[in-house]
Amino acid sequence: MKTKAIHFTAFGNAAIVQVSSEPLTSLPFLPAGPAIKSGGLIISELTASGSVGQLAALNKTADYLLLTDADVLTGAKQNRVVNRSVLLAPSARTVIGVSCVERLRWNYRSSSFSTPGSVADPNLRSRKAGTFSRMKPADETDFRDTQGEVWDHVSANLACEGVHSQTESYEELLQFRMQKAERAFPGCNPADGCNGLAVLIDGKVISADLFGNEESYRYYFPMLRDAAFTLSRPGAKKNQHEMHESYFRALEAIDEFSDALRHPEESHPGAGTLNMVETERLVGFSLIHGEEMIHNALFVRQEQSTKPFAD
Repeated sequence: MKTKAIHFTAFGNAAIVQVSSEPLTSLPFLPAGPAIKSGGLIISELTASGSVGQLAALNKTADYLLLTDADVLTGAKQNRVVNRSVLLAPSARTVIGVSCVERLRWNYRSSSFSTPGSVADPNLRSRKAGTFSRMKPADETDFRDTQGEVWDHVSANLACEGVHSQTESYEELLQFRMQKAERAFPGCNPADGCNGLAVLIDGKVISADLFGNEESYRYYFPMLRDAAFTLSRPGAKKNQHEMHESYFRALEAIDEFSDALRHPEESHPGAGTLNMVETERLVGFSLIHGEEMIHNALFVRQEQSTKPFAD
């Protein structure tokens, strides 16, 4: 994989680096969000009584559709977040794995799910990915499953932000973070030729996403950008790396991810193959179709996030 850093934007102590990564996939696929809005993709509770950890996705279109681990789904009996990215085959029903992000609601608000126009923040995504790690010690006693990690994250962040939500809704937290921005985010659009971005906080990479085509990247870009910038502390620029240093850090993390061993998940739903990818410093996954990338997501383990890649 050949990757080049193209564009840099900073906001407070957060920054994003847009990258071009080749080769792109030859498989035509689309982001799932627009199909949800048009009715081409219907995501609903698995049964009438519901199942917290599973939803049914009915793709009524003739296209492959991508749902990512960042996608938040709102409505039905309670809001959810997709656990890991999945490629939905055309004209097919797929059972997808999700986690609840609205712990205190279990009643229908709608028959199916919609998308709120925002995505999960990098820290929540990282905590989810970490629960699938193969490198956890066998005798670890404080391991909590994905749902437990998600609930802990939502609850702690609601409390930290001082947001009172009757249903402990992550969507309300995201709305609050966007509304409280004291100044507008800097002008930042998808750069020409780019299909991925890395997020840095205090000059250190915390996550990166690469997409198999530019169309999916352009769809997810504004939501990933906002999710990154809402983590920023405006005015806290002291530890912010400059553009070229940020380029180096972003490409270094992506290279380490690309060189790491892959562990295929045999039971992953949908089309293609999902490979878990991890090193001592990183955890994430690579969703592929054949040998071609659909979506790669990497996260720096939180205990490693204060350490630079080059020691």
